[in-house]
Order: sequence, then structure tokens, then C-alpha cells
Amino acid sequence: LGIPVTGLLTGAGVAGIGITLAAQSTMSNLIAGVALVLEHPFGIGDYVILGSYEGTVEDISFRSTRIRSMDHSVVIITNSQICASTVKNAALRTMRPYKFNLGVTYNTTRPKLEKLMKDLQAMLDASPYTNKGTNIVQLTNFGDSSINILVSAYLVTNVYAEFLQMQNDLNLNIMDIMQADGVDFAFPSTSVYIEKNS
Repeated sequence: LGIPVTGLLTGAGVAGIGITLAAQSTMSNLIAGVALVLEHPFGIGDYVILGSYEGTVEDISFRSTRIRSMDHSVVIITNSQICASTVKNAALRTMRPYKFNLGVTYNTTRPKLEKLMKDLQAMLDASPYTNKGTNIVQLTNFGDSSINILVSAYLVTNVYAEFLQMQNDLNLNIMDIMQADGVDFAFPSTSVYIEKNS
């Protein structure tokens, strides 16, 4: 018929490769979607961390998962990406960590430090918010402008709003104890020495 068969075969081959690659991506996402449905590592409404993304799951389809991040933007992640990354489901945890370094001034005496740490430990142990046996109050290191005390506990809630309220109450309790024990919070400071030539 006078048709250039070589050109047609080449074009068909290129088209076939393109279709195969597209189908491979689609099949990969479909298989990953089925795996997510069967394993059910998270559900709609769960707060998850998927690789470098985190937010609340809004929709799960066979091709992709849609999450709403903290800034209320929507992130759509293909299911194959999810299966290839680490999935952290914050909704499944039973406690939330409450942990920070409390910096006090260097003019705090050892007896005052020991009393402060004892009072902080007693406050955490008596609090209904903390998981008993996980509370830690220890002097950890000497910073540039402060003596640093590690305050660590696990709060018995999974709800973020409840955690914020518990954290708020504990922080206010710490302020009261600091004031009662006569210990001041440290802040970044620099000492300047001026030499006087005689």
C-alpha cells in the first residue's frame, strides 16, 4: 500500500512504552490503595505524618490520599508514595509528651535548686494529667546563660485541645513553684568586660 511500515512500528512502540509507563504508575497507586484499605494504618479524621507532610486525613481513594495540613492547605499524596514512606498515626497514641528545658539563673544556690526540683517532681507526680512513673525532673547541663533542668512527663490524653489545656495548667503551676521557691527564670544575656588602661 506504500505505507512506511518502519515509521508506524516505531510510533506504535513509543506509544506502547508511554501507555505501559502510565499504566504502571496507575497500577502501582491502585495496588497501594488496596494495601492501605486492607492494612488500615489510618482513617479519615486521623492526624498523620506521612514523610515530610502532616495533617488530618480528609479522604482516602484507591489512587491518592488527601490531608489538610496545619495551615489549612490541602495536600494530595499518591498511595504509592505513602506505602514507600514511614506512616506515623498520632491518633493511635494514648499519651502526648510534655518535655522542655527549664532555664534558671546562675545565682540560684544548690539548696534552692534541689528544693525546686523536688517541688516540681512532686507537682508532676500529684497531677491527674501525667502518667505516673514517667515524670522526670533532672539537672541536665549548664548553658551559656542558664542552669538547665529537664522537665519531662507524658500527659494522659490523645486530644490535642485537651493536651493544650493540660500543658497550660502545668506551666502555670511551674510559674507558681518558681515564685514560691524564689528562683528566677534565666534569659539570654551577655557580659561585657571593659579594660581600663592606666
